[in-house]
Amino acid sequence: MAAPTTPPHPLMRAVVRDRYGSPAEVVSLAEVERPVPRDGEVLVRVRAASVNTADLEHLRGRPLVTRVGIGLFSPRQRIPGIDVAGVVETVGKGVTRFRPGDRVWADMFPHGFATFADYVCAPERGFEPMPAIPFEQAATVPHSGVLALQSLTARGPIEPGQRVLINGAGGCVGPFAIQIAKSFGAEVTGVDHTDKLELMRTAGADHVVDYTAEDVTRGAERYDVILNIAARRSVFAFRRILNPGGSYTLIARNLGGFFGAALFGLFAGGGRRMGVFNWVPSRPADLARLGGLIETGKVTPVIDRSYPLEQAPDAIRYAADGRARGKVVLTVTSPSE
Repeated sequence: MAAPTTPPHPLMRAVVRDRYGSPAEVVSLAEVERPVPRDGEVLVRVRAASVNTADLEHLRGRPLVTRVGIGLFSPRQRIPGIDVAGVVETVGKGVTRFRPGDRVWADMFPHGFATFADYVCAPERGFEPMPAIPFEQAATVPHSGVLALQSLTARGPIEPGQRVLINGAGGCVGPFAIQIAKSFGAEVTGVDHTDKLELMRTAGADHVVDYTAEDVTRGAERYDVILNIAARRSVFAFRRILNPGGSYTLIARNLGGFFGAALFGLFAGGGRRMGVFNWVPSRPADLARLGGLIETGKVTPVIDRSYPLEQAPDAIRYAADGRARGKVVLTVTSPSE
């Protein structure tokens, strides 16, 4: 009599990669084992995920220093993706905050990525209840929206009537930053490439500047709050246009930017405040605040294109080429739907 066999783990579709390199070249769609939640974990059926600049850098293995955590020569986590909006499928022992059927959203950065798939599994603390908004919109918020909110308010609240400059306002974070600043009553100027001017206007910028035609740091305008997302110019250049008592925040993308911001802080003068803000992923209060802004119509996620999961390589290629005018979203439905 044959010995009984152990049933195989159920499979799921996922975007996978086994090496670092060009985002469009290293990813493919495959069937992998569906994760099983352990004690304290939640298994979420992904309904939507979005492609972030951070995802593209993760695929490239950049900055190189990050490989200490994600794998020196090859990635430890095969499945990329940090933003997720979905529905709780099952929960592990000891989970008290969620039950099957609950709508949740999260930035999976602290918990190992893996949202470009049918399912994602993480500790229950990694998820937050999702507001009553479409999954596609929700999937754009946890990473880019939180980055925008935290960086804008890193040096203090934005007051009505203040003049806010957002450099690099046409990317993933910028459209959120424009709308959040406007919700505080600020007058907002967005700076980016010629092709992004209409996107910034659509997001609500009062003024737009094409950096290929004009150097905003050499202009006559002065600002109370500067958020530098693109980091194309030295922090010292931005000092010229920052009002005394104003604040400058850099979203640092490399060590040079980090140390430059630190030097700026030492010599800023005039009561100016600066720094690289301390990003806290998926902070519950931030997600709740952003959810409220979206529900009331003060913030509307700007989505360029949506792709089904099976077209994820095309979506990643489109985002990596810099053609996106807003967020790129992956929508996930089960093969039976």
